[in-house]
Amino acid sequence: MQHRALTSIIAIFVLCAATLLYTKLYESEPLVEQVAHSMVGSVWYKIEQSGTHTGFMHSSVEFNAKNLWELNTLTVFQPLGGQPTKITQRLTFANSGRYELTSAHYIRSAENNATGIQVALIEEKYVGTLTRQKNVEPLSLEWQFGLKDQLALEVQLRKAAAKPGTIFTTQYINFEKLSIGENKRTLVGRNDDGYIFENSQEGSTSTTYLDPDMLVISSTISNVFNVNRSTEEQATSVNPLIKPIDDRHFSKHSIPLDERIKKHENLARLTLGLTARGKISLKELNLPLTLTHTKPSDVSSSDGNVISAFTQSSLRIPTGNEKITHILASMDKPISIAALVTATNQQLTYADNQPAGSVLAALNLGQGECTDFADLFTTLARASGLPARTVFGIAYSNADQPSFMFHAWNEILADGQWQGVDPTWNQTRLDATHIKLSDDLNAALLFASYTKEVSFNILERAYF
Repeated sequence: MQHRALTSIIAIFVLCAATLLYTKLYESEPLVEQVAHSMVGSVWYKIEQSGTHTGFMHSSVEFNAKNLWELNTLTVFQPLGGQPTKITQRLTFANSGRYELTSAHYIRSAENNATGIQVALIEEKYVGTLTRQKNVEPLSLEWQFGLKDQLALEVQLRKAAAKPGTIFTTQYINFEKLSIGENKRTLVGRNDDGYIFENSQEGSTSTTYLDPDMLVISSTISNVFNVNRSTEEQATSVNPLIKPIDDRHFSKHSIPLDERIKKHENLARLTLGLTARGKISLKELNLPLTLTHTKPSDVSSSDGNVISAFTQSSLRIPTGNEKITHILASMDKPISIAALVTATNQQLTYADNQPAGSVLAALNLGQGECTDFADLFTTLARASGLPARTVFGIAYSNADQPSFMFHAWNEILADGQWQGVDPTWNQTRLDATHIKLSDDLNAALLFASYTKEVSFNILERAYF
């Protein structure tokens, strides 16, 4: 099953890669070119997950032969239980004026599944192509982004003596969402050894350590994933593209429950207790004492930003693809939520431990895991004009050993309320065994499931 760590870690590491490009601070005036000149060179990083070496990252900055600033990042990693993944990113910027981003190149590939964008600045618009699998679509983006945005952290730090508690707000290119994102980092510590920054974004918390020259030493994500400065030899001693990581010594991605739940599809309320099964405490595992099913919050009809954010196409959600258009055209009008759930469920066959990796790949194969089902539903819903999102967490498995497995499902906005549905299991009314998790909690719980460090018991339940 393709769990939350696999689907979210790409975005997390891409954000981390962007953060790692913020390297040295020039010692004189904080002009963007002076800062950029101080960054010229390359650095290697070793990627670890819960102490296991799972990949590497290489970042470089150069002033190229075309008199453009060029920033390159290569990330190769394999989250435990996931597929080897390669991400390449190249940004070029003008060397004068507004220092605009002149072109951007981004490719994410895993096995035979590749997606990416290539754009160039033409008449104040970024025009290029969006590639999903072998499908190539024209792309036009109204981004506003330049080298000053990319180096904003250094510039802000140079202009003012930063004190702990200071929040630095900068922008970055979110390739997965095809947009310019906002990154807020808080300076939590500063001493002779350097700086410590923390930021929380979309349920994931990261801590970045920098030396006195503003060179990144390490970054910790969700208390599970670590990116540490290293030599090339040390960083690349594990290359999942050459030899995938063997994690067969880990258990399956589920957490045992001490009793079987009868008629779990009719549960309206559920609270689980967590028990540490080994020598490591729940606190050391970064886990809470309980987990509870919660209903998503309401959304005001006047909150256009929220509604707009969940109707957009993205690298992962191909709303304008002809395959999606064809499916919707074959459905009775008006299209209901129940019809979308049924249509998604009928398009794919569930294939355990065989993630398709993208909506279009799943449609081509006719099969996929829960994330493939959920992303297809999100795509169909958004293409039909209904705000929707894919969510991740755990859900009950009525197997020989009752347990909770890592799972993906959906929330769709109707009449100002987010309604949970599960297209993998063809559920239009979500039962309370679906417990949504933040990235941080998901990562911690996933590690505990691998090492068999935790189990569940039922503290409270109520039925419809």
